[in-house]
Amino acid sequence: MKSRLRLRSFILVLSVLSSVPLEAQRVQRLPLAPRSPSGEPVAPFFEGWYANPDGTYTFSFGYFNLNMEETLEIPLGPDNFIEPGEFDGKQPTHFTVDPRRDRGIFTVIVPASYADGQQRVVWTIRGNGVTYSVPARVGVEALQLDYGPRAMGSVPPLVRLEPGGMEGQHPTGVRLTEPRVATVGSPLTLTVWAAEVSERSADDIVNRDGVALRLLWFKHQGPPGAVVFEEREIVLEEGTGEATTTATFAEPGDYVLRVRVDNWAANDSSAGDQCCWTNGYVPVTVVPKGGTLFRD
Repeated sequence: MKSRLRLRSFILVLSVLSSVPLEAQRVQRLPLAPRSPSGEPVAPFFEGWYANPDGTYTFSFGYFNLNMEETLEIPLGPDNFIEPGEFDGKQPTHFTVDPRRDRGIFTVIVPASYADGQQRVVWTIRGNGVTYSVPARVGVEALQLDYGPRAMGSVPPLVRLEPGGMEGQHPTGVRLTEPRVATVGSPLTLTVWAAEVSERSADDIVNRDGVALRLLWFKHQGPPGAVVFEEREIVLEEGTGEATTTATFAEPGDYVLRVRVDNWAANDSSAGDQCCWTNGYVPVTVVPKGGTLFRD
């Protein structure tokens, strides 16, 4: 039995190494070796897949920044792309170390034909000279996710990004259709409306009176310049309401800001459980001081 386990472990190691580009294999570290503050790559992650009621499938992606201190800016293009090209463009260009491992930051919806398990969506990132790719496909049972409530009733919050606007839920979330406009150095007001809609189990004596929601803002895409949030993290203690902050941009350009709204204060909800949070995406066009925004 032990020899069989050793053989399986050996085969697993070989299969993992064979899936890693040679360029990446050269930077493999011993398991207990300390991580460098900078100079390390970023690894894309396939979090799992959802079967949608309409027959389509949703792939959820995240990443792991292997640096302890270095935030990487990797623009869309040859160093940061998704294939097939029709799905390219939703991925982040800003890879922070807070957190280094960020789950379910964007999703890709594929047609029902992907049920064959052969078609794949591949995200490739080249960071600090090392390239990693991750394939996503339907069919691996261990990676199948679901939209249903967790053990004590937790589900992702409902989120809106404008008064009376469309609501979003789950990692796919909601996105503003029209970009906001800001000026370099001038704070842009950002308001989110969120509601905790979990139906708590009668056995949940810890959270029977409700769960607070946490909002956390991120720069998702944009030029290398800094984006400073007045309050990056906001907690709605009552679990429902609106939260306002500001974002100030150091450089002009096109940005996407992301807000993650989670109920991880609940005892059955966490990033590791792939539940329960909702993403909101705010595109922003930032013009120089004294500049003018021109549109066709």
